[in-house]
Amino acid sequence: MSNRFDFSNAGSAFGQMQRIASNGQLARVHRAYRAYIDHGSTCATCAVDSGQCATAEELWETYCAANSS
Repeated sequence: MSNRFDFSNAGSAFGQMQRIASNGQLARVHRAYRAYIDHGSTCATCAVDSGQCATAEELWETYCAANSS
């Protein structure tokens, strides 16, 4: 997501700093994670050991890259 932070004063406790992202950036992160989860639910290799699936590893790296930008 973003390196931008904003103060959130929601609720009855003290406020806190939260990472914020644009709608487009958040949508990219969600799409990448959904692709990873969908693959894992249908892949025979992932059902046994996701550490052995090259596609799962590639999808996870895509998600991590989207989440860190």
